[in-house]
Amino acid sequence: MNRDVRRPLASWRSPDRRALRPELWVVALAAVAMLLVEVWQSSRMAELCLALDHNRAAVQQAQARLEYLQARRRPLVVPPRPPGRPPPTTRSELAPQAALLGLAPVDAKQVVQLPPEYLAAADARTGSEPRPVLAWAERASRALVPEATARGRDHTD
Repeated sequence: MNRDVRRPLASWRSPDRRALRPELWVVALAAVAMLLVEVWQSSRMAELCLALDHNRAAVQQAQARLEYLQARRRPLVVPPRPPGRPPPTTRSELAPQAALLGLAPVDAKQVVQLPPEYLAAADARTGSEPRPVLAWAERASRALVPEATARGRDHTD
């Protein structure tokens, strides 16, 4: 009497184990493909933006060069001043010279009139007088805490 003793099989040997369904593989491959396409599109967009930036810089440089050459081609004709006469300082004296140079008149909204007290102090100090305390404090603070300065990228290491 031979009895077949059946033991429970391990789960990895289970005959009724379901195989991975191909639909899941298709969905996973589609998701990976979409992510790869998105990465490709964003890198292409970055490449196009860099090319556009370089082209804009080249156009601006060419326009500046054109304006420079056109200004250089135009002869500068300024009527000679009589000897002993001071240079023009009023608007009526400067207007004809500005027209010869091709300058546009100033917009009235852009003119700012500053009071003379703002431009120069009424009691101007001479170099022999002692400096005020605030100036010494500023110098001391600059010595203790140096100001940050930006470094250019053109330096070679």
